[in-house]
Amino acid sequence: MNTQKQLPASCLLSLIALTTSSISNADITFTSDSEWKASVSGSFPVFMVISDFDKGEEEKATRIMSGFNPVNLTFHIFAPEFDGITVSSHVQINTHLQGSQTQNSGTFESRIAEIKISGDFGTFNVGKGFGIFNSSAIGDIGSGMGVGLLGGGADTGNATGGRIGTGYVYANFNPRIMYSSSDFNGLSFKVGLFNPEEPTNAAGAVETALPRVEGQVNVTFTSNSADIKLWSGFMWQEVELIVENVDYDMRGIDIGFHLDAGAFGLTAAYTDTLGIGADGLYGFDAISDADVDGSQWYVEGDVVVGKSTFGISYGEGDQDSHTSPFVTPDIKNELVMLFLRHKVTPNLTVMGELQKYESTTKTATTNMTTTKYNAAAFGFQFDF
Repeated sequence: MNTQKQLPASCLLSLIALTTSSISNADITFTSDSEWKASVSGSFPVFMVISDFDKGEEEKATRIMSGFNPVNLTFHIFAPEFDGITVSSHVQINTHLQGSQTQNSGTFESRIAEIKISGDFGTFNVGKGFGIFNSSAIGDIGSGMGVGLLGGGADTGNATGGRIGTGYVYANFNPRIMYSSSDFNGLSFKVGLFNPEEPTNAAGAVETALPRVEGQVNVTFTSNSADIKLWSGFMWQEVELIVENVDYDMRGIDIGFHLDAGAFGLTAAYTDTLGIGADGLYGFDAISDADVDGSQWYVEGDVVVGKSTFGISYGEGDQDSHTSPFVTPDIKNELVMLFLRHKVTPNLTVMGELQKYESTTKTATTNMTTTKYNAAAFGFQFDF
């Protein structure tokens, strides 16, 4: 039996871009005589994924599908600047290709629906959008513009998992009030209050009296020979299970960096969590996650040759077994990826990926591989 939780559909709709401003590649922009501006931007990725599961499902499959980044279309409206303040709204619509059993049941979702208030003081985001914690770690090249973990198995129908559970915790899209500072000579920070997650498998009511708090500090150094980006973040949320009479916290800290030196790049990230298991998801499983110690990490190297980027990436998601308040096993997830990105035009990218995944569960009496597969992915992405 595979003890690893499959990625929920709502969680699988992941995003390579970390904010609505970074989603835009070119923008189709319209400006009125009164200086109102409207623009549209988006990304359209399509992959063919060939997989061979020899543990768990034990199935071979070929599917045409979304990757970690589903199809997204974002509408932006900017009001005229007033006293140094710019107010804008951003709404994103997302859809994805389906698996073999759901050809005609495409799902639409709006992951971003927010107001942005920007000025010399920084930016306030009010509404639904991407999280803060682990958001910089999720911006890696390999999984960000690729496929990554096939969390739904050979018949994965939703967007895939990237490195969720094999390198980072999923930041998710939630209603929030967030502040981002201006850039102070390479130093910036974000902090926000988010709607709390409530586990769905508790025996009774779940109480979350306070919002989740997330924050992150980013530092950028630039020289003639190299650029380096550093980040560190945190998250905290309390959960009370009424029937089980259990109180626990979901919390985490992370650190990471990305280095560019000429044609070479290197990214590394580490995340330590409590109340978040090896699968890198939070707020979905009260029984498996309560007070469990988890960690995520990955290392990725890449080299740019002309219009092509070649890379290799390895990462793990781990959790330690415990018996209080609930019994959970040791779990170790491993994913290695080789990837290629080639710019055919400024807006069209050809992508290739080879990957190998294994998940091992260990209890007091057993030590078994619960999921194991190899996969190859080939695809295109059109950005505008």
